[in-house]
Amino acid sequence: MKKNNPTPIFALLALLLSFASVAQETPVRGEEEKDSLVVVKPVESKADLNLIIAPEGFEPTDKFNGYLHAQASSGIIMTMIENANYFKIAEGMTDDFFRANKLTLVNKKEFTSDNSVTGVQYKCSFITNDTPFIRYIVFAGDLNKTLWLNITYPSEIETIVEPEIVKSLQTITLKPSRDEK
Repeated sequence: MKKNNPTPIFALLALLLSFASVAQETPVRGEEEKDSLVVVKPVESKADLNLIIAPEGFEPTDKFNGYLHAQASSGIIMTMIENANYFKIAEGMTDDFFRANKLTLVNKKEFTSDNSVTGVQYKCSFITNDTPFIRYIVFAGDLNKTLWLNITYPSEIETIVEPEIVKSLQTITLKPSRDEK
């Protein structure tokens, strides 16, 4: 029986750390060629906040790596995962994952940002302290790295926050200093 994890972010981190990308090892000169493999583990780091244009009212925060809208009780947590592509990470987004993290999957949608970055977004709902919330879990990137966003806001303000969140997702870039088109 799987143990419930009270923190969806912690559970996803554990899931991500369990992934391993595999690459063929280059033989060392003088050694016989062999069919051994090298395991390359994903590396998590703070994402550059300039990889998205935050929705209006969301400001950078020192409480976590991302943006906060204090009046709306909303936040965007940003993480970069090196050595892992979002296709592989998305394999872990199973019914068991959502159930273990007390999330109800509302929908899953693939997207391409205005900067030609592809990704997948999961819109979920959950209740904490009798308050319903919405969480977007977003993975976007290329073959070697994934930008991971956790966007959370109260359900009661969904009609005004969600359109801004969706607009912000369209601004995802992997190279904030230059246009990717």
